[in-house]
Amino acid sequence: MNIATMRYRRASALVLVGAPIRAIAGSSQAQKALKIVMVPKFTGTAYFAATEKGAKEAVAELKEKGVAIDLLYTGPSVANTDEQIRMIDDLVAQKPDAIIFAASDADAMVPVVKKAKTSGIKVITYDGDVADPTVRQWFVNQGTFTEAGAALVDVVAEQARASAHFAVVSTAPGAFSQNSWIAAMKAQMQAKYPKMQLVDIGYGLNKPAESFNAAQDLINKHRGQLDAIVAPSVVALPKVAEAVEQAGLTGKIVVTGMSTPNQIREFVKRGTVKTVVLWNPVDLGYLAVYAAQASLAGTLKDNATQAKLPAGRLGTRDAVASLEDITAKGPLTLKNVIVLGNPFRFTKDNVDQFNF
Repeated sequence: MNIATMRYRRASALVLVGAPIRAIAGSSQAQKALKIVMVPKFTGTAYFAATEKGAKEAVAELKEKGVAIDLLYTGPSVANTDEQIRMIDDLVAQKPDAIIFAASDADAMVPVVKKAKTSGIKVITYDGDVADPTVRQWFVNQGTFTEAGAALVDVVAEQARASAHFAVVSTAPGAFSQNSWIAAMKAQMQAKYPKMQLVDIGYGLNKPAESFNAAQDLINKHRGQLDAIVAPSVVALPKVAEAVEQAGLTGKIVVTGMSTPNQIREFVKRGTVKTVVLWNPVDLGYLAVYAAQASLAGTLKDNATQAKLPAGRLGTRDAVASLEDITAKGPLTLKNVIVLGNPFRFTKDNVDQFNF
């Protein structure tokens, strides 16, 4: 379907975000619905469907308090950077008030995003940022490497021991995100658990069979010496849990990592995995809408050094001009960023509440 012919799906809402919003209640902005477009990396996944759900929730709950919003959620059906660029380019021609999007390629997306911003469109990135932060207003970050890595190590300490010996099943030796989480884990160990040891790393190449084999190899190599295995990979964590079960080591080796509820649910319910660390994509989409609306209302300035963003049921979130993070390549300074919050923990008590 040609994007230019698409109609905005109306999710009319009224929102009150502090006194400045009330001040514009009688203005033309309040009378005319804001047009906000949300473009995920691709639509064919429950993860991004959850961010759409959160965005619609934000629009709907703002019903009684000040600014009408027309929300359009659209994107490539599968991961395709060229298609995402084309769709955003078409959307820019429609002149929406704001575009919220998850960059499928940090570098390739820069020109079209710059075009949107120079056209007067407010640009909010979420889930995946662009390489040049000056071409957008704000990045709604689901979680820093520092926070996620620290949370994984904290789970190992809580469920095994502060002096645990653990291994990691990663994706590939050169995977930037995986290596950044591992770097953050090491930093947390040094700061909080100096007796904890990361004894080995296996690689599953982001494939189920290879991830299972990597976990088996680690179990056999360190039999009787492993307290935990951490898999910061959506693909690897279920296969690590399966390998531990097949080895008859459920309850003897702590299994934790990053995955989605749908992929890890059976292992959580059986108790092989007690805690999964991730973020809540419903909240991520929800926060992104609040950020876009505040940017349009002028309550969140583009050049703010530090600001408090009111975000409905999430309370307030800090919007900061710069934020230090740990990466595989050393310290990284994030620019104009709003962090969703501490990593979310999925457990047996709440895993059935989520569908992604």
